[in-house]
Order: sequence, then C-alpha cells, then structure tokens
Amino acid sequence: MNKIDFAVIFNVNGANPNGDPLNGNRPRTNYDSMGEVSDVCIKRKIRNRLMEAGHNIFVQSDDNKLDDYPSLRARAEGELEKDQWKNEKIFHEAVCKKWIDVRAFGQV
Repeated sequence: MNKIDFAVIFNVNGANPNGDPLNGNRPRTNYDSMGEVSDVCIKRKIRNRLMEAGHNIFVQSDDNKLDDYPSLRARAEGELEKDQWKNEKIFHEAVCKKWIDVRAFGQV
C-alpha cells in the first residue's frame, strides 16, 4: 500500500472547530494565536462523513455508534470470522477490506 500525506486548510468564523478538553474546551491555538485542529479531529470529521455516506467504520465515536460493541477489540471479534485471526496477513487484509477508515488511517 502507498502512503499518502495530505493537508487541510479551512476558515472558521464564530465557532470552535476543535476544542481542547484539557483546557476548558477552549479552541486550540498555536503561539501566534492561530487556530489549530488536531489530526485526530480531522480524522473524526472524515470518519463521521464516511459513516453518514454508508461506509463501514471501525473507530466509531461513543455518541455516534452504529452498533453496540463496547470496544474496538469487541467490534473486530464480532465482525470478523475466526479463521481471519489465524494469520497476521489475512487479518490485515480482512480489516482493510471491511473498514474504510482502517484503509485510510490505519488502526490495527
């Protein structure tokens, strides 16, 4: 597989695109007081849009889940066949085939 890097630039006025939970949910900023959005936030926004479009998503947020699995491990165990766990290569192929976010961002 080929790795692809990307950058996103967008403008936000009168909103908080990525609050910092360790800092009272205030907007994240750099030393020049310019807003910053973490890679985790960008990936979550992309995952949410893909989920809305009907794609299978492995890393689902607790407030926007399509299933009742309590953890990522439980989701993998519940969705993959037992024989897909026997070999690391087969496992990676199976998770990449099933979940678009694993193909895009990795996770397992």
